[in-house]
Amino acid sequence: MENPTLLALNISSLIIIIFSANLLLLRSFERRAYLPLAIFLLAIGVVICQPTLASLAPSLQPTILILSLPAILLIAPSLWFYVEGITAEKPWQLKQMHKRHFVLFFTGTFVAFIALFVPYEVQYAMLIENNENILKSSSPAIRYMTAGTLIATLLLIFGWVLQSGFYLFKVVRRLTQYRQHLKDLFASTKVKEIRWLSWLLFAVGFVWSATAINIVIDNLIFSTKINATMAGVVILVMIWSVAIWGLRQKPGFEELYNSDEDIQAVLEEKITQPEKYQRSALNEQHATQIAKKIETAMQQDNLYLDASLSLQKLAKHISTSPNYISQTLNESIGMNFFDYVNMYRVEMAKHQLQYSSNTVIDIAMNVGFNAKSSFYTAFKKVAHQTPSQYRKSMVQS
Repeated sequence: MENPTLLALNISSLIIIIFSANLLLLRSFERRAYLPLAIFLLAIGVVICQPTLASLAPSLQPTILILSLPAILLIAPSLWFYVEGITAEKPWQLKQMHKRHFVLFFTGTFVAFIALFVPYEVQYAMLIENNENILKSSSPAIRYMTAGTLIATLLLIFGWVLQSGFYLFKVVRRLTQYRQHLKDLFASTKVKEIRWLSWLLFAVGFVWSATAINIVIDNLIFSTKINATMAGVVILVMIWSVAIWGLRQKPGFEELYNSDEDIQAVLEEKITQPEKYQRSALNEQHATQIAKKIETAMQQDNLYLDASLSLQKLAKHISTSPNYISQTLNESIGMNFFDYVNMYRVEMAKHQLQYSSNTVIDIAMNVGFNAKSSFYTAFKKVAHQTPSQYRKSMVQS
């Protein structure tokens, strides 16, 4: 092996992939949402394993390289299905309608199947040694088959570039809608927001852009070469990040999967739907009564102090439909559940900052926040200054 560092990096990545995919597959029997992430990691493993094969099993290089074509076309849809699964309002399942997402993958599988019938010596010379002269001594049928699969592969690679961009956009939009929807249902959302995936997508987007530019330049303008060791480091870090966070991540709405029909109705109300609440039977008088009940729960019962407060808990406390509470908050009060509860928490925090000597973090926990960063964000949104600045201004006045 010419580059032992690259080999070590590659083997490390493959070990993480195999170990993590195995755990995810076991978990997928209970929650199907983990299955796409296992497929995502295994597909990446097929694509990146060439350095290890070159050292340990060089005879398998051409075959695995051919199979890399359908594998690379499986990566983006798998990531999309994972994101769809962990942000789903109900337990996620793979359905018939999902087949359309695998059109490129099925096409790539067909092309790879044809390529496997090309004689092994031609495969090895063309794919590993980059030697096209072997075609001169091959039969016309082999030359046409090889040329056809190469052209189809090039077109599919360009298709992969477009596919990746499309799914990246879908994932970003899905996460944005999901985080907004969380605020209709939970007073604390930090552990459910899947921020790690946003940072990962930023890195993936950068790598995808660099790869796309490299493919275009390499095939249409001039030959380029990427530093293999640097690429190995980036791949290892990204795979490690996906594995460790993917194994820790639970579906955001998991605790509501077995809830009653009323809370499911709220789950199914999409922020982006213009017809939201259009068919609701809630009238203005009833909404006013519900608003008073909510206010009593906050001001007298101090329900906002519960760090795990959810719309479902509030609904049970005031014996009202979660859907009606959500509608009242959004239409009558003009705030979502998250902002409404945190408004009360911030007001209580102001009082404690002014009249107690407790630390900022202690006050944050006392008023119902479960993370310092969440407290600072909410406080600044309401008070337009940090807790420390507010306390200082109160002392000076």
